[in-house]
Amino acid sequence: MNTVVAVGYDRALPGERALDLAAAEAARRGGSLVVITAYHWLTPPAPDSLTSSDTESTARKAAEEIALGGAARARQQHPAVPVEARAVAGYAGKVLAAASHEADLLVVGNRGTGGFQGMMLGSTSLRTLAEACCPVIVARGNVLDAHHRIVVAVDIDEGCDAVLDFAFDEGSRRGAGLTVTNVWDEPWIVAYGQQDPGIAEDVARIERERDDRLAALVRAFQERYPEARSFHQLAIGSAAGLLVDASRRADLLVTGARRHAEGRHGMLIGPVSQTLLQHAECPVAVVPLG
Repeated sequence: MNTVVAVGYDRALPGERALDLAAAEAARRGGSLVVITAYHWLTPPAPDSLTSSDTESTARKAAEEIALGGAARARQQHPAVPVEARAVAGYAGKVLAAASHEADLLVVGNRGTGGFQGMMLGSTSLRTLAEACCPVIVARGNVLDAHHRIVVAVDIDEGCDAVLDFAFDEGSRRGAGLTVTNVWDEPWIVAYGQQDPGIAEDVARIERERDDRLAALVRAFQERYPEARSFHQLAIGSAAGLLVDASRRADLLVTGARRHAEGRHGMLIGPVSQTLLQHAECPVAVVPLG
């Protein structure tokens, strides 16, 4: 089966980074790349001005030029990857979310041409994540492999198989090591444990149990992906803070997000994922769960 990687492209610097990352992903997967440029137009305010069809035609031609330029850039970098350019009418978030129905992976920039310079994550990226139905990579930070390390954030109290499957597959393709991390974000337990020896013993027991569960999960996926190199760690503290810090030494941070209730596509972006998408210093992959 041909793997399809789709990318939102608008010729801005974040779009260039997303395009480069998406083209590399398509090459690793032996798949194809779809470069998508969304466009919309305003109805002329006066009857004697340009007609609506004129403005639509102008907007479409401009979008086609941008998409074709992105496709040419991708072909130059990865000549073996089949590339298709698409100009699609509609608002970017909606257009890209719709593209996720046909794609195995969607890549977006962290900010589009309409975003303010100080914004760390644009409304288009948030809308896409909220409605996408396949894994989405937000191209934050340096998109070029530099550390040969993928950080994987898992919640062992919830289903995390999809996150591990995506991360181990990605690590195998990249030849990158994986650090599988579960953060025990219960600082009050640690504080009580420092004051009461009895509670300290309970905390240590719970830590051992959680570490054993995490190790078992990682072993299961290590057996399925024997070429991957992985280790696990149990951390205690602020999940967002620890993972943002880890992103400084990673090429990709992988996390999960619950799907919306039945009947709705897209993902619910929780506070930890929101922080990672705003502050991580490497690309962030968000994998739908459930």
